[in-house]
This record gives sequence, C-alpha cells and structure tokens, in this order.
Amino acid sequence: MRSPANAPGARPSTPLSVLVFSPVLAAVLLTGAVPAVSAQDTSQLTVRGNGEVEVEPDRARIQFAVETEAGTAAEAGAANADLMDRVMSALRRSEAGGEARLETSGYQLQPRYGPMDRDRGREIVGYTARNTLQVISDDVEAVGPLVDLALDAGANRVAGLQFEIRDPEPHRLEALRRAVAQARAEAEVMAEALGMRLGLPTQVEGGAQRPSPRSMALQAFAPDMMAAATETPVEAGRQSVTASVTIRWVLYPSEG
Repeated sequence: MRSPANAPGARPSTPLSVLVFSPVLAAVLLTGAVPAVSAQDTSQLTVRGNGEVEVEPDRARIQFAVETEAGTAAEAGAANADLMDRVMSALRRSEAGGEARLETSGYQLQPRYGPMDRDRGREIVGYTARNTLQVISDDVEAVGPLVDLALDAGANRVAGLQFEIRDPEPHRLEALRRAVAQARAEAEVMAEALGMRLGLPTQVEGGAQRPSPRSMALQAFAPDMMAAATETPVEAGRQSVTASVTIRWVLYPSEG
C-alpha cells in the first residue's frame, strides 16, 4: 500500500534544519548541557589589531657636494680638495658640528666636452671634480646651522637630508603591545555580543616594521639657499612606527 507521503499529489516532507556555527552550540541547543570540547570542536574568532607610536627623530644625515671645474684633471682635483678641506674645517670648529661625524660618501672626476665637431668629434674642454660629504648629527636642532656653515665655507650643493630614529626597537615593541591590546579589546566585545566568552589565542601573526629614514626635499644650489634666508629653517617632524597583528581566539559558550 502506497504511503500517504508518496501518494500522488502529496507534498514532499521538508526536513528540519538547524543553523549553527559550531558543534559546541549544536550540543548546547540539543541537550542543554555544555560538553567537553577540543580545539576541533570549538568556535574561533579572528581579529586584526593595529598599533602606532609617533616618535621624534633623533639623528640627521646631511649630504653636501663640493664641485670644482678646471682645465686639467689635476687642477680640478686640487681645487676640490682645497675647498672640501675648508668646508670640513669650518664644520669641525663650529659648536654645531663639534659632535657631528664627517664621512666622504662619494667622489667623481669627469671630463667636460665641447660641442660636437664633424671633423674632430667632441673634444675635452675641461674637468669637473665632485666630492660628497656626509654629516651625521645626533642633534637635529643643529641641522639648520650646519647647512649654513657648510654653504658659507664653500659647499656648492645640499645633496640630501634625512631624519631617522637611532634606536627604533623600544618603539617597535610598544607599537606591538598596542596592536595586541586593540585586537584583544575588539575580540572581547565581539565575543560578548555573540553570547560567548574569549578563550586562549590559538594563532598569532604579524609584527612591526623598522621605520625608514625620512627624506626632506632640501636639494638646492648654494646661491639659491643663501639668497632665500639668512638662516636655513629645518623642521624634523615626527615619524610613525606601526605594527599589525592577526590573532585567532577560541570561543566558549558564556557561563552566564
């Protein structure tokens, strides 16, 4: 005999479905008891946290260029050496540059060519010598006076200026602490809103980057800078040390 469920025209029965997001909740809903759980049976919550620390730079790197031109390579090199010696002596004698470290960061001696001649080609008409001096100062307030001293003594160009943090490690660790604290705070709020409680973290990923030196656009020729201001204004600003973490926590049913 054909069952009523399979009789012609009869509507098929619909199975009962329960939407749950973890085996633990399913057990609670069906039995009313909280079973023992394992890492595979628990719900998990993944939250991302960010941390940031703003730091004032405590080191500056300034690059000065000294350029000289002459008819021969020897003359260009000798003139350059004399001018660079004047610049370095002025920096060492000054109060602003007394604690600074001076390093030669580059030297070039290149020929200069005249216009193209159809018969003779391009002929050498002279030589250009360029010596680049890097000044490292742990007193960022002295950058402006150092620039003025070097230009006054004969430097032709400010080739670059960077500010950096001497020891970023404590700031990196603080940024990490803040990132973890933010992730935990958000996870606790989300767990409470779900009627759950936060368990132990099962996975942690992330870290903090070392901040890169911040460059300033202070590239100019000496005459331009000397005409612009009697004292070169320089503001170091602040640098941000950032961290991000992604943490996964176990969720348990609330005991309340």
